[in-house]
Amino acid sequence: MKTILVTGGCGFIGSNFIRYLVEKDEPVHIVNLDKLTYAGNTQNLNDIPDSVYTLVEGDICDP
Repeated sequence: MKTILVTGGCGFIGSNFIRYLVEKDEPVHIVNLDKLTYAGNTQNLNDIPDSVYTLVEGDICDP
């Protein structure tokens, strides 16, 4: 199983990209790194199963 890192996955484009990855036939685990600013909404991905998805709240600029 591949692990894929998506940054900004709680926004419109990121959440649709995560849905695309989950719906493919290839098994993946997705790690979503999101700062959760004004555009990020965790409810966009409520229906994605925890077995294939992990949300990490953070900023890619943080050391």
